[in-house]
Amino acid sequence: MLILLYSSFELTAEQLSFISATALVSGVSMWTVDDDIRQFALAHQNYDGFFDAINHLGDGTYHVLAFGAGYLAGRMTGNEKLTEVSREGFQSFLISGITVITLKSLFGRARPYMNEGPLAFHPLTLDNDYHSFPSGHTIVAFSAASVISSNFRNPAVYAISYSLATGVAMARIYKDRHWFSDVIMGAALGGVIGWVIGSR
Repeated sequence: MLILLYSSFELTAEQLSFISATALVSGVSMWTVDDDIRQFALAHQNYDGFFDAINHLGDGTYHVLAFGAGYLAGRMTGNEKLTEVSREGFQSFLISGITVITLKSLFGRARPYMNEGPLAFHPLTLDNDYHSFPSGHTIVAFSAASVISSNFRNPAVYAISYSLATGVAMARIYKDRHWFSDVIMGAALGGVIGWVIGSR
């Protein structure tokens, strides 16, 4: 199943370069700004309602339900565009999910609330407290945003989709679940995965 899922997934040289550059920026952030950004977020905990709400947009359950409902609605009404976007969204979700779970387990980075610092890693672990890198909510949100944006190439769609996805990334930092470097890596991976799937 995994072979079939990834068989049609192919990155261009530009996309590989983008992910590599983001990984470099993420690595530098771990050493330089991650802790400062965390401290800033912790000092400004005045927006719980907003970030609690937008955080849900990165929850995989909602994506499965939304794309599943969209696919069924598209098939029932004969709306091929809705059917295709929903199918691509679900495929993008699966690839993003498998990718991020694998990376989280391999790196084993301590989440901020563990108070072990931004450079604490416990590789090859299934412990969720050490699944900080990269951000799962962020990769899911950006993969969905990219699938939608690549199908409806409209500036307004871009603005809304990526603004909501960015809000999810900010929520993960605000809620002390991720470091800044976690979310920028998640955004890059999700963005590329969603765009590749949605642009075929």
